[in-house]
Amino acid sequence: MPMGFGGWWILPLVGMGMMAVFGWLFFSRILGRPSQPPRTLPPPTPPADPLEVARERFAQGLISKEEFDEVAERLVRTEKPH
Repeated sequence: MPMGFGGWWILPLVGMGMMAVFGWLFFSRILGRPSQPPRTLPPPTPPADPLEVARERFAQGLISKEEFDEVAERLVRTEKPH
């Protein structure tokens, strides 16, 4: 027993040292960080015109002429007057 208590006395000192280091790192990250402006969401995009979407799909070949005519007729029929 060269250290008197078998060397176990060093463990609390190492533990306190580790707590001090981690505490310093933690608080320096939180308190040392410059304040950032709050994040804002981008403005909402206006809804796409359904007739324009149908035109684009027809132009890309995703829908046939008959499907486009059906969609366009249904949209024109259900359109609210301005």
